[in-house]
Amino acid sequence: MASIINVDQIAEATSGSGVHIPGHVVQVKYRNITNNGFSSTSSDFTDIDNWYVDITPKSSSNIIVVQTTITMNLNDQDGYGRMRIVDSNNSDTKWSSNERMGSAAYYQSTSAWLDYPYFHINTAGTTNAMRLQFQAAVISGGTLTNAWSSSDDRIVMAMEIAQ
Repeated sequence: MASIINVDQIAEATSGSGVHIPGHVVQVKYRNITNNGFSSTSSDFTDIDNWYVDITPKSSSNIIVVQTTITMNLNDQDGYGRMRIVDSNNSDTKWSSNERMGSAAYYQSTSAWLDYPYFHINTAGTTNAMRLQFQAAVISGGTLTNAWSSSDDRIVMAMEIAQ
């Protein structure tokens, strides 16, 4: 038979250390941003202007889930964009777990503006302050832009989950 514990409050044993419950959300950080302002033709990864979220992990072994949606267009039929996430507080160290973590506008009509959702998960790896910055590279030509609307906003969110 299982036991039931009824409590009104759970308090940390040591002030400032928090309560560690594996699988539970430790913190959520987010930024509201305007879906407008980025444009690039570079095949090198370039910061998507203002597309970042700051988080200071509580434990380096916790995982962080990052998510956002960006409306983008590429004016070249056979071109496309590739995405990655870097920690710009740490010399743009690649944070996404593979070389890239998403794409945009792959063989899309040059007049199409599509919403691209990006979700990524990785181990925090540090307890230092991080700025998780989205970057894009243009492959096979064209201009990749998110100049959809200055009246549309999006969020970039990072959620730390205890392990």
